[in-house]
Amino acid sequence: MNLLKNAIKKQSSILLSSLAFTGFILNLSQKELKAYPNTVAACTGSIPSGTDACLVDPKSYELDIYSVHICTRDPFPAEASKADLTSCMTLFKSDSPYTGQLANNTFTLPSTGMDEIVNGSYTHTAVVFSNKFKGSGSYTSGGKTYRTKVYVENSGTNVTTDPGDPVKSTETITNWRGVDGNSTNIYCKDGATVSRCEADYNNYKVTGIITDASLNSVSGASSARLFYLAKLSNPFTLTSSSSGSIEIVVDNNYEIFGNDAGTAVQAMTIAPFVFQPTYVSN
Repeated sequence: MNLLKNAIKKQSSILLSSLAFTGFILNLSQKELKAYPNTVAACTGSIPSGTDACLVDPKSYELDIYSVHICTRDPFPAEASKADLTSCMTLFKSDSPYTGQLANNTFTLPSTGMDEIVNGSYTHTAVVFSNKFKGSGSYTSGGKTYRTKVYVENSGTNVTTDPGDPVKSTETITNWRGVDGNSTNIYCKDGATVSRCEADYNNYKVTGIITDASLNSVSGASSARLFYLAKLSNPFTLTSSSSGSIEIVVDNNYEIFGNDAGTAVQAMTIAPFVFQPTYVSN
């Protein structure tokens, strides 16, 4: 049975981000952002003001995916220093990462490395990404279109109203607590550790762990992967007689930040995303 069927489809939900957690926004907007847990609504055509933000669909949102797993228990609890995938069934695995373009409404995850059905009750999902995220966005309000541009340090913004296509930018995560490792990350529970961020974003609770290629938790120069961990919203059980497919609900957005008066967009950044496998029986 081919369990993986049109594996990824879009749905209006929110989850883990990398880029919204970086110091980029803090430096860019010079504002006190909302603390953990964080709730951000969809944009409705206006520009958010003050410390508010809103969400729009991205123009591009690319992630390099090394593996996708469903697990019968937490494969990377807080006390662990390395991922343990022995409780997991692999849906996809490759030494050469698959670049997923998540801005499209749908895309199919290759079945490379997929396990045969492993009997069990599945409660968690784990995805291993490269720790680099690439994306671009645009937003129209009041007849004016803002788009992402190349960010120049100390320029104050990564958006422009000049004509043209949105420009992709790449962010690399090597430390959840800033360059010095001592900055509290307000998006993460207890301010995060240098390698681990437990996030509560729009009532979805997920964890991002920075690891090396062997899935040991690390930070800094040896950072090579982001281990994405989430509880399944709808746990399910598989047996050797299961007949159906596993579909993966995904959503991704750009966060829009305005000036204090809500009259101009100051920044756009990749926002938290959803990655939730569900089992659909025939």
